[in-house]
Amino acid sequence: MLKKILRRRNFLILQAITSIVLMIMVVRLGLVPTKYLVILGLVLVALELGMYLWLQPYKHRHHHDKKGKTRYLIGKIVSLVLSVLMVVGSLAVSKGNKSIDEMFNGNKEEITYSVVVLKNSSYKKLSDLNGKSIGIQPNVDTTNQNYILKEIAKKAKLSKTEYLNYQAVAQGLVNHSVECILLNEAYRTTLAEYDSNFSKDTRVVWKYTLTQNVKPQKKSTNAAGTFIVYISGIDAYGTAATVSRSDVNMIVTVNTNTHNILMTSIPRDYFVPLANSGKEDKLTHSGLFGVENTVKTVENFMDIDIDYYARLNFSTLTKVVDAIGGIDVYSDQDVHLNALGNKLITEGMHHMDGKTALAFARERHSYESGDRHRTQNQQDVLMAIVKKMMSPSLLTNYAQILDAVGNSFTTNMPADKMKEIASEQLNTNASWNFSSRFLEGTGKIMTGGYMMPNTKLYYTIPNENSVKQNKQYIKEILSNDTIN
Repeated sequence: MLKKILRRRNFLILQAITSIVLMIMVVRLGLVPTKYLVILGLVLVALELGMYLWLQPYKHRHHHDKKGKTRYLIGKIVSLVLSVLMVVGSLAVSKGNKSIDEMFNGNKEEITYSVVVLKNSSYKKLSDLNGKSIGIQPNVDTTNQNYILKEIAKKAKLSKTEYLNYQAVAQGLVNHSVECILLNEAYRTTLAEYDSNFSKDTRVVWKYTLTQNVKPQKKSTNAAGTFIVYISGIDAYGTAATVSRSDVNMIVTVNTNTHNILMTSIPRDYFVPLANSGKEDKLTHSGLFGVENTVKTVENFMDIDIDYYARLNFSTLTKVVDAIGGIDVYSDQDVHLNALGNKLITEGMHHMDGKTALAFARERHSYESGDRHRTQNQQDVLMAIVKKMMSPSLLTNYAQILDAVGNSFTTNMPADKMKEIASEQLNTNASWNFSSRFLEGTGKIMTGGYMMPNTKLYYTIPNENSVKQNKQYIKEILSNDTIN
């Protein structure tokens, strides 16, 4: 008799243990509001009580009663299935919690250096260059560059030829002044502005990737319940941690007291003083020195304190949009998306999948205002993603969403801060007011930029009134006002 009771109790004990573990995991996740935790707890208790009653033996039923045996067997199977589901759920929640911690606490950047030779040269590997000369720019990223040169020295002894800038370094290779150059791969797209055939006429014989921590942000002076996030959008291969130009630059001002969000976009070609040099160049070039350099550049230019940054890889935006079931975006005119074979998007609201959203965010040739309109579309796409992800219904799909975001996203916002915001939103399901603004400027082709001082490039000269007005808009959001 005791054996039978213990066998029955084994299923109930297993179910109870897995229920408790699941509850602990969900609590540790930190995303689920208290009222939902209470509901989950009551459901788990009800299931345990239900199975306890189901598996109770009938005193007056003969042990040969087939119905009683069948009921008992079904009860054990159901209890076992519930236990298995709770184990699976616990593992999924644990994995999600780990992914969130890694994503929101992983302040790292990846910098890739290459030894580059002319494509028609005979050099196949680094050792073939032993005794030759390597072109470098010594005054940029000196610490990392010296480390890389030491790694190179382990495989080949090269004499260094120094140049004033990367443009001169590339020219030295093309003119056969040196047999190879050391290239920070983040600068490759910048060199393409000087020589569109550079990548086609050269090849890489050695590559090394450095992973380093991003410096933490200083303590913000923004009032309680308010914070500013700088969003840097890159459009490059690799992870969002890859050091690259910042092609999308957006200041997101958030006031959780008034539920106002202001998105302020800055043109990628805005001619501003770079924080690392004090010299003016395109804002997009600030990203070549790391995301913290862009953050500091924007802080200095806009007279604000940025609490957090987030870097998004627009090349993998499709995965995120598809994971959340698509987004609803309004197009203010008929437009043909070149990236999708000239696909027509008519004026009005559209439900977009990942490919369409990415093409819409990239399109500029179909608009008279070009990059100005593209920036507006990028704001609309990001706004639609944020709105969709605020929906409580996505909580059941959060693991898939985290997998999709993966290498597409990196931030220095602490995981606890994100969980606090998400939990509050799930608890209140508050309606947010979104506003979007754009810093205006005048396009100009000229020389004099810090990175490529002798090359004529396109820059956007800031409109002082626009800069002043947008500074005021940000202050209004931070001071609990709603901008007109």
